[in-house]
Amino acid sequence: MSQPHISHLSIWERHESRVIEVLLAALAILQSKVGLALSEIDLNRELYFCLLEANRQQWALGNGFDHPPISDAKNPPYPDDEERARRERKIPDFQWGFIDHTALDPRHSARHFVIECKRLGMPARADWVLNENYVQNGILRFMTVEHGYAKGEKSGAMVGYIQNMEFKDILKEVNIAANIALIPQLTLSKKIWLKQGTYNLEHMITRPFSQSPFLLIHFWIDLRNCYITSSTQFLLDRTTQQDLDKSKSNMK
Repeated sequence: MSQPHISHLSIWERHESRVIEVLLAALAILQSKVGLALSEIDLNRELYFCLLEANRQQWALGNGFDHPPISDAKNPPYPDDEERARRERKIPDFQWGFIDHTALDPRHSARHFVIECKRLGMPARADWVLNENYVQNGILRFMTVEHGYAKGEKSGAMVGYIQNMEFKDILKEVNIAANIALIPQLTLSKKIWLKQGTYNLEHMITRPFSQSPFLLIHFWIDLRNCYITSSTQFLLDRTTQQDLDKSKSNMK
């Protein structure tokens, strides 16, 4: 199934399409690197620079943006909330925004495409199961009032960093965790977003706030040949502890 021409899309769909094109190019750049660190924090930092590289490429082709993505920034206030909400203290990994000058109310003119990133693969240790964490501390952050990622928007995305295991086995475990959490299963997308080494999945999720249903798009990038290898459990434990500390900070 081919994509409609970008000029035929709505303002939000055009923004979503441009972000995804840059994101896919950035993931391809990331996959070309060797000696990547294991931790989510370090991977996100490298992905940020890959996004800038990819945006330069897209800009040369007449696409891309003249403003950068924002990393590790708090959720913006939602104009329909009467007072400061707890979600305003939560921190998505990336947000790429724009101003919708067609919005009737300028308070609703700031729009943000949110990207959350998580590691995928075998459990790092007993108390940090990566594929379950992808659901519990990833997908659910787009669904709960407490986190409210991409509140008011029609779509958002997650990046899965595949560190080990086969794709089909990861998908099975993620969908088991999704079923337990009463979340629709992830399925391979029919859209032509795919590039070598990147799996594109999606599902529609129901949220107790605007907008719902919400399209959550997933890009799982195979990085199994890109990591620094180590035979020491110390490195794995330290990496897992960094991710755990970050997750606990975002739960406050």
